[in-house]
Amino acid sequence: MRQSENSHTSYGPGTVVAAAQVSLAPLANRVVAVIGYGTMGRAHALNLTRSGIRVLVGSRPGSSRGELARAEGLPVLTVPEAVAQADVVMLMLPDEAMAAVYAESIAPHMRPAAALGFAHGFAIAFDQIRPETGRPCFLCAPKGQGDMLLAAHAQGGGVPGLLAVTEDSPPETWELAAAYALAVGCLHGGGFITDFRSECVSDQFGEQVVLCGGVIELLQAAFQIMTENGYGEENAYFECVHELKLITDLLHRYGVDGMRRKISGTAAYGGLTRGRRVITDEVRERMRGILREIESGAFAREFLARHADPEQGTAALAEREAASPLAVAGRKVLPRLHPEEEKHE
Repeated sequence: MRQSENSHTSYGPGTVVAAAQVSLAPLANRVVAVIGYGTMGRAHALNLTRSGIRVLVGSRPGSSRGELARAEGLPVLTVPEAVAQADVVMLMLPDEAMAAVYAESIAPHMRPAAALGFAHGFAIAFDQIRPETGRPCFLCAPKGQGDMLLAAHAQGGGVPGLLAVTEDSPPETWELAAAYALAVGCLHGGGFITDFRSECVSDQFGEQVVLCGGVIELLQAAFQIMTENGYGEENAYFECVHELKLITDLLHRYGVDGMRRKISGTAAYGGLTRGRRVITDEVRERMRGILREIESGAFAREFLARHADPEQGTAALAEREAASPLAVAGRKVLPRLHPEEEKHE
């Protein structure tokens, strides 16, 4: 599936779409079917409703998430029923489930002119789904977690978003994508024009080498080294995990240079002189290798083949990590740090 960079002169690469430029008119009197009511699907459905857009939720019969949507006042139908009534079908399913559900329950029931929307580029970028030529197909990817998007929109704000449209889509799909982004709160700070593949590859690379992979392994290693050298678990946890949020908050608000100015001179000098001894050229080369795996589709194929494997699937790997010393220490410390929480995961 080709992905558009020039379907509309106003939305070329590098364009930033501001909320003030966008109208909800392309969504007026149209029905959006949100397929899947996980954290992000819930945020999209409730934010669309708050924006005055008619929403249907498509869910499996008996699903607890479908029952939640119904309890929150949304009409809930089976997936084929919701799709058949929709002008815009928004797929909010897990990557590993997307292709099968699309083939079985979505594609056969879509109206001829209905648009197909995604919050993540995986299915299009790696040919899991191939909409027919002329089908409006867009990406609206919030740069924030679902609960964050929901809370921000409820307060009149939102998060930044990435927008894309497939090359085979009609030109007016850009206006629909922008209107959808405005309705769900994804133009706060701008809607940044990209393409499905760039969004997906960048997202996976960031997750694997920094956010969900590299950082966690760095914390695990630092915690291990401190404790095996006689430092208490609590000390190690505070220094290696708890204070990470303080730094990421400064980075988020002030950038790298601003963060350096906000911390102590000792911390700034230590970070500037020792960080490169941790992240060496060898580590950078491994990062390049991970990027190549993502770009080639090797990671996508591995993930789809293994996601439910009892030994190598996501659940099995997460269960093993939950037994690590760092995770065990976290379960001891967190109830004291967050006594208001009833459950700590």
